[in-house]
Amino acid sequence: MPAKKQSQKNESLNFEEAIERLENIIEKMEGERIPLEELLKDYEEGTRLLNVCKEKINTAKEKVEKINNSLNEDKPSLHQLDEITD
Repeated sequence: MPAKKQSQKNESLNFEEAIERLENIIEKMEGERIPLEELLKDYEEGTRLLNVCKEKINTAKEKVEKINNSLNEDKPSLHQLDEITD
């Protein structure tokens, strides 16, 4: 499969699918004697999958931070309570 099509396919994977595919590539590379050309192809796909996973983790992290920030905004602080009672 051409690199561009493979890259688009990898980006459409969810995190768990990408991790599973990455694990399969690692097992294959560790366990089999692979021709150099195929090894390089798998290595390239693995690096793309790793980037997909990193992006998905960063997106999830940003969402968690937004949720936490919104929760903190809803909590009244002592400063806000002092303003209400004045």
